Amino acid sequence: MLRLLLVEDHASFRQALKFLLNLQPDMRVVAECGSLAGCRALEGLGSVDVALLDLMLPDGDGTELIVVLRGANPGVKVLVLSASIEPGLAERAAEAGADGVLNKATALTEIVDEVARLAR
Repeated sequence: MLRLLLVEDHASFRQALKFLLNLQPDMRVVAECGSLAGCRALEGLGSVDVALLDLMLPDGDGTELIVVLRGANPGVKVLVLSASIEPGLAERAAEAGADGVLNKATALTEIVDEVARLAR
């Protein structure tokens, strides 16, 4: 079973994505948060297989969370989901250790497919 972490400050997007991911027979969202502080309070960040995270969080830049996740679990795969089309975003995420970047305009089913691809 693939263990997932969702880091997204927009509750409706997070809930929809969680619902769809949990419908997959081999995926389970085991933790979620909407801010950096919320993620720091979570137990077991080192036990997730894939983290899906937004970089634009209300209390800071999600790139620092990528570094924390990699420190707790060097094998974790990180998929950045962002609504921003800011130049350099993908490069900044990759430098922090992200394995991929998708725009939030991407279909939810494509996001699920990318999570499965990263896990392989």
